[in-house]
Amino acid sequence: MRRSVWNWLFLLSSFGLGLLFLVLVFQETFPEWKMVQGEYYRRLAQVTGDPSKAGTPLKILQIYLPEFHRTDRCITCHVGVDNPRMKDQPQPFRAHPDPGDPEFLAKHPFNEIGCTVCHQGQGPATTKRHAHGPVPHWEEPLLSKELVVGTCASCHQNIEGLKGAEPLVKGMQLFREKGCIGCHTLHGKGMLVGPELAETWRKGVDQFDFRYIHGDETVATWIREHFKDPQAVVPGYPALGIPESAMPKYELTDEEVNLLTALVLSFASEEGDEGRPVPARFKVAAAPQPAQAYSSKIEQGRGVFEKYGCMGCHGIGGRGGVRNKNMEMAEEVPPLVYVSDGFSREELKETIRKGRYPARSDPSGPAPPLWMPAWEQKISEEELDALVEYLISLKPQ
Repeated sequence: MRRSVWNWLFLLSSFGLGLLFLVLVFQETFPEWKMVQGEYYRRLAQVTGDPSKAGTPLKILQIYLPEFHRTDRCITCHVGVDNPRMKDQPQPFRAHPDPGDPEFLAKHPFNEIGCTVCHQGQGPATTKRHAHGPVPHWEEPLLSKELVVGTCASCHQNIEGLKGAEPLVKGMQLFREKGCIGCHTLHGKGMLVGPELAETWRKGVDQFDFRYIHGDETVATWIREHFKDPQAVVPGYPALGIPESAMPKYELTDEEVNLLTALVLSFASEEGDEGRPVPARFKVAAAPQPAQAYSSKIEQGRGVFEKYGCMGCHGIGGRGGVRNKNMEMAEEVPPLVYVSDGFSREELKETIRKGRYPARSDPSGPAPPLWMPAWEQKISEEELDALVEYLISLKPQ
């Protein structure tokens, strides 16, 4: 009886091993890329009216980019990426779209720059899952179409007026409107209430806490969800003395979240990938910007207010409304409309120079996450004078 059981087990295991072998043989004989490439040539034959195209030999295609330290096999499936006759085909057979510039393909030759330098993804992979991601141990999955514009800054040092980069321009406008630089640093400029924004995208996924993230465990997903609800993603750990995220919840729309996420990617792209830098010959230098001219001291002060991101905490026009948990009275950063009633010019200057920590509504509770940084090392006396004039002008007549 026992020998009969072992015989059956041996038979079943042999059958399973044989079946596995057949599956592997099928996968090697008919890999995913062969089916995709074969379908492309069949479609090409229909588009061109040349039946011989359907019999084109199938093979792995790749672009070797020694200057970028990359090898891209994306064109194994995206064979028609530079064929304008395939512009109306579905993906992955479609030609690369024109982002508003008829000469885009001529300016971005695939045989010189490849695909992953702009789109990310795993270049050497030959299956959709591994090429697009996200997959374990590959931290640069394919960027969504809303975010890929962020990599334009890898080469283009000025995105103003760049065709196809309009989302980055909108994102920068939103960045200024929200006063992000008032808490964050960007390439060393700004304040240290929040982290350096140029470093955020360069961090590995192991440096982020994904316990409260609902999407894929990627840097892009973490940044997106943090923009939507900072305190939900970083709730803090009071027992360990770790506060929740200090970033206000701005009630951003999905479009605004995508704009800001792409912008954060562009900040990291401006200095290139440290492991795979963009060669200097691909860089497009920015034109020098003319100095800003102001018609009055108050107008200059408004420019200083926006330049240093004061509205990030005090609101647009100094009208307040930004929540600051456990801050005395209203638990909001105070408005500046009537600041001239409580401060003289010199007192205002000294407060801006030295900074100020808000008093707690509950003395036993955590410190308010937002505070007034010391600006004396950041702002010039001329800017400070203009800023004070602007703050005093906010009081209604």
